Amino acid sequence: MKITQLPLALGIVLLASCHSEKKQENTTAVVPEVEITSVKSLQPALQTALPGELKPWNKTPMFPRVKGYVGVVKADRGTVVKKGDVLAVLEAPEIVSALNHAQAQVASAEATLIEQRAKVRASTLTYQRMMETSRTKGAVSANEMDQALSRMSADSALTRAAQSNLLAAKAQHASQSQLVSYLTVRAPFDGTVTERNISPGELVGPEGNIKPMFVLEDHSKLRLTVAVPENLSNSISDNSAVSFVVQADPQKEYKARFARSANSLSENNRTMMAEFDVNNADGALKAGMYAQVKLPVTRNKATLFVPRTALIQSTEGVFVIRLQENVAEWLGVQKGNSLDSLVEVFGPLKEGENIVLKASEELRNGQAVTVKSQKLSAKK
Repeated sequence: MKITQLPLALGIVLLASCHSEKKQENTTAVVPEVEITSVKSLQPALQTALPGELKPWNKTPMFPRVKGYVGVVKADRGTVVKKGDVLAVLEAPEIVSALNHAQAQVASAEATLIEQRAKVRASTLTYQRMMETSRTKGAVSANEMDQALSRMSADSALTRAAQSNLLAAKAQHASQSQLVSYLTVRAPFDGTVTERNISPGELVGPEGNIKPMFVLEDHSKLRLTVAVPENLSNSISDNSAVSFVVQADPQKEYKARFARSANSLSENNRTMMAEFDVNNADGALKAGMYAQVKLPVTRNKATLFVPRTALIQSTEGVFVIRLQENVAEWLGVQKGNSLDSLVEVFGPLKEGENIVLKASEELRNGQAVTVKSQKLSAKK
């Protein structure tokens, strides 16, 4: 009887021992240690690199305004011209003939007006003399007086009509003169011819021409155009200045000052087009060059920064881990600009709050932690 009870007692003792060890392991589970840092409020002067493009100060494709044959071409690709210089001369005999006809009409209208003015002077003088004579009773009949008055009135009306005809003839002449002036193609501003698409004898006109006769560009000043992203659009001010380099001479840095912007974001890419004026009197820069622009970015007020290692980037978004009484709390934030090892963040954070310096997804929301700095100070 005693022999059978001994194994049963040993089993109970071993089972109780195992349960005690498991309970001890659970009560001594390791709490993660973390390093912390504080959220900083800064207003640094930053620079961001953006692509830009140099465009001519003025660019004009020149199309013919009248139909005609190309007679003389006086400019070619690369020709430097001044305002008013002749680039080409067109030939259109029918337009010149219409001008000559209009000029003849003006001469005829002027002659008619001179004749009518002479007639009105004569009829007026006759009427005045008859008025003097009529003071003598019976010297002039009433019928003669009426005829003289009618003749003077008619001559005056014809004179006014002649004046109107002359004005119309002069207007027609001016219109034809303008058309003839279009036969001479002149430069509208100082610049360089960048395209020439006509040759002598070619028929050109305002309809049907796909390519312009010439393209004229002014390179004395250039427009540096930059597509500014939405998150930086409020950083551009009237005093903004940028530096930039071009691939043709990457060792030389150029300067430009903000001039104008669209003040509106493009619906296609949500960027704001900004222009910076570039003085190019020496011609070192070429229109069409791509530029790497260093744009200064300064917020109008201080913003919050955290170390780059404090950010967790997951499929659900970007997070930092804030400590609240040694408990991890995940907070969603949005990233802004970078400053060395710091990243600008926007979210439910405040300056000076403690966050985990080296955050990872292994540290879950609501998990208890210990802080290394606190542990070290306790040992001391």
